[in-house]
Amino acid sequence: MAHPILLALALQAAAPTLSAELQPLAFLVGSCWHAPSPNWTTTDTHCYTAMLGGRYIRDVHVVQGPGAPYSGETIYRWDPRARRVRFDYYASDGGYSWGFVTPTAAGLDFLQDRYVGGDGQAMTMRTVQTHQSDGYTNTSFARRPGRSWRELWTTRFTRVGPASAD
Repeated sequence: MAHPILLALALQAAAPTLSAELQPLAFLVGSCWHAPSPNWTTTDTHCYTAMLGGRYIRDVHVVQGPGAPYSGETIYRWDPRARRVRFDYYASDGGYSWGFVTPTAAGLDFLQDRYVGGDGQAMTMRTVQTHQSDGYTNTSFARRPGRSWRELWTTRFTRVGPASAD
């Protein structure tokens, strides 16, 4: 049986290189990140992996707490028509969203995220992601049609281990 450190290095070496367009998200890929909710009643874990030769990134997340877990998957890709990184999100409650990611000096901005909940209610969201050496912080805002922006929450994610490609 291979030594765990050698196995981890072999898996890391075998991981595909991300396409140039997806490099702004490289910080996240290959790791799982964990955060308590602002009210400390739930936790959110995201695991990012490269897929299809590094041309896409898959983010699988699970929110756990009282009641049944909530989960979702996001696929990031280069959109050649928009000339931007696009994401599409699918949630376990039937909700979905789509939008674009803009790299910034401090991290990533998810502006004009169009979200439709499992109940059919729509809203526009935006999230500012700020990277730190040991994690990242997400501050999310929402706006329903005809209303102004309001802050939803701020969460601080820390790396909790490698992401599995499974």
